[in-house]
Amino acid sequence: MVKKIKKLSLSTYNCNVIVAITDELNKHVNSIYKRLKSKDTFDGDAEGILLTLDIDNYYLIFDTKYLSHNTIAHEIYHAVVKVTEDRDIVDEEAQAWLAGYISGEVYKFIYKNEFDIKK
Repeated sequence: MVKKIKKLSLSTYNCNVIVAITDELNKHVNSIYKRLKSKDTFDGDAEGILLTLDIDNYYLIFDTKYLSHNTIAHEIYHAVVKVTEDRDIVDEEAQAWLAGYISGEVYKFIYKNEFDIKK
């Protein structure tokens, strides 16, 4: 199983975004549920997922088989919306800044670990 994880600390928002890239998305999601003692399970077919169990940690998980610019942007959008909604932030500039920051960090992580981005 390929699995790489990077924790992004967002001090401005007092939370973390934990980025994971795996070739076993369902297994990874279920391991998070189990570790956090959630009764939830995931047995879906997804290219990526944003998992939110509390407002302190947001899990941004990508499946290596579907790692594309579209999937990356799609999941980052979900992360930005959730982080800002949880804090009652509706300012588009703050949301755009956060999207840019998370995008930059995700792409650095992808390139550092030499994952292939599908076209």
